[in-house]
Amino acid sequence: MLRFRTTSPGPIGNARSAERWLASLPLNDPLVAQRNIVAELRKLAARAARRTPTVLEAVFIVDTHADGLVRALTAQYIEHAKRSSGIEDQLWQALFELTQGFQECYAAFAREIAEPMPRSKWHAHLPGLIARQIVHLRRDAKLRLYRCERWVPAKWSELLGPFTRACAHRIERTPLRLDPTGGPTTIEREFLMTLLLQLADPGNLMPKQIEWIAAQLDEWCQPLRLTLKPSSANTFYVDLAGSAGLRRRSVAPLEGRVLFVDLEPLHALLLQNRVVLEQAVRSEPRSGKKSQHREQLELCVKLASRIDPEFKPLARHGERKPAGGAVDAIVGFPKISGFLRQDKTAAPATVDGRRNFGNTMELAVFGRTRTEQEYGPEPGQEQLAAFTASGGPWELKDISASGFRLHAPVSIAMELTLNMLVAIRRRGEDAWVMGVVRRMRRLSARDADIGLQLIANTLTSAELFEQRKGREADDAMNGQVPAVTGPQFHGLFLSFNRREGEPPVQSLIVPAVEYHPSRQYTLRVGNLARTIRHGRLLEQHADWVWTVIDPVLPGTAAGGAGGH
Repeated sequence: MLRFRTTSPGPIGNARSAERWLASLPLNDPLVAQRNIVAELRKLAARAARRTPTVLEAVFIVDTHADGLVRALTAQYIEHAKRSSGIEDQLWQALFELTQGFQECYAAFAREIAEPMPRSKWHAHLPGLIARQIVHLRRDAKLRLYRCERWVPAKWSELLGPFTRACAHRIERTPLRLDPTGGPTTIEREFLMTLLLQLADPGNLMPKQIEWIAAQLDEWCQPLRLTLKPSSANTFYVDLAGSAGLRRRSVAPLEGRVLFVDLEPLHALLLQNRVVLEQAVRSEPRSGKKSQHREQLELCVKLASRIDPEFKPLARHGERKPAGGAVDAIVGFPKISGFLRQDKTAAPATVDGRRNFGNTMELAVFGRTRTEQEYGPEPGQEQLAAFTASGGPWELKDISASGFRLHAPVSIAMELTLNMLVAIRRRGEDAWVMGVVRRMRRLSARDADIGLQLIANTLTSAELFEQRKGREADDAMNGQVPAVTGPQFHGLFLSFNRREGEPPVQSLIVPAVEYHPSRQYTLRVGNLARTIRHGRLLEQHADWVWTVIDPVLPGTAAGGAGGH
């Protein structure tokens, strides 16, 4: 009797095969497990793939298992992302590919049940499918916020479409248990969590802060509901036919399929948390948790301001004035330091057009002399081009006493991170100023909005030599400039005055690996040299440290008091 061989259902053919396959994946290597899961999800998303309710149940099991991978990779990203751009990109890409794989797979299943009323075999799986689509869209939004990237209108349509479908079937408030170990949820709550995550980030949050907010969303959204009628005049709304998230209601009439949400319960909760955190900061002035409490307090203040129904914006450090014009930008401590060193040593090329034999011949032959631009590029432009940011000049939008707002090409914005140093100079001017990236927001496929905090009106290349014990220490005690025989490295000497007439504040930025607060150095700026220590620490990051300059006075012992 002939027997036909049945085809294998594959790793995600049914629930049992999915569980066996997941058990075979390496537990101690999340990146390998991620690659295997993404490969199988892409097979299911292909046009010719066989998709049935049984296969969808297996995908749900894989999705639940992948939650552990996401937590592990996210923890590694938060801990190790600052150490290396290569590690940061690898972990971010792994998380992004995983959530994209689930989004493509679930979108393919959603097309299978695209009828207004799905068949009975599919109907039981529709709430779980839509909820998981929204969960992975929220992960997509969170990953993009790690890099200060906002959703484009098409991405908002991917979120609003499934929720609109859930409302049409009246399943948006059906209790679901996506995680067997967690509590019940609903499609409406998952939708609100995604909207609030996008609303909460003003463009200057670090990945660790975004992750903390994401962990609180489930608790914050429990009392919130979407309604057809507003509960107050100052409520928020979302247009299901639009291409944006939560917006404040204005006096103008609203059109479209609009739903309202009252954020007053969440605002009250944040104010309560603010009081608790303020008390914790006051009662634990010397505790190691003070910085964590203070950081959470600052987040609560920002969030409460953004969702306050009365909208009371935070006070600015200085009044903004509109500005315009192109600026050259040098990004990152190594390039800024390298440019200033070369700019200091380069001899400026000068052309005297009044007494030049070549000009005399041109006047005789052509009746005119060539301009300076016709001879070649402006002196220093070729040198500058080797250090300035790719994508061309930036555009200045407004200016205040404390910083700048600029528009930068997205090509360079993809490489920018918060707390990165940027030196800028207006076209046609000689003076460079320096700031720190404090806020970023990608506006379109071409431009990004950059907020810089000004930290230096004047910056100069500085040389530092570590002083060694012996003759150098004796010279310092006698008031002499010690011999510069120790290890040498370069830094940035900064001078900053917020207002005209005020004395400038001087500080120093050095490579992070060269920061040793207990050591003495010879600081050389131009032709001047003096003995210093690193004073009070202002900021410390992966590749640079910003400190106050603590001069070592003549007669001070080498092991004297450190910075103030």
